[in-house]
Amino acid sequence: MTDISSRPDLESLNLISTSLVDVATDGHIRLLGGRCRACEDLSFPRAAVCTNCLSEDIETVDLPDQGTLYSYSIVHQAPKGWNVPYVLGYVDLPNTVRVFAHIDVPHAELTVDMRVKLSIGVVGTDPAGAPRSTYTFVAA
Repeated sequence: MTDISSRPDLESLNLISTSLVDVATDGHIRLLGGRCRACEDLSFPRAAVCTNCLSEDIETVDLPDQGTLYSYSIVHQAPKGWNVPYVLGYVDLPNTVRVFAHIDVPHAELTVDMRVKLSIGVVGTDPAGAPRSTYTFVAA
């Protein structure tokens, strides 16, 4: 797991996608979703068009940083550069958004309905061998 309190800038984290998370200067991680201004429906990732009312008036919002593990799978094969095995799962956030993410919890401790919190984790390496990071969820 990456200690982001000592490395708060996004570039140094070598994130797979910088449009999904933001790291504040104090190291706090924020998951960025979308909220339709017409009907208030939430999405992650931020959708260009609301799937509820088809409005294109979508604002970027911070999503909660804790949730409940809905389901998971342990993955044993991956493209070159990915750490294996790894866990992918769905996390239900308190506001009805379900997020697909890496779950950074020891396999023996994984349980459906466990409480998890947002983090940043190294999930592999880029072609030059530098660590690649993304948002993950860890045990709360």
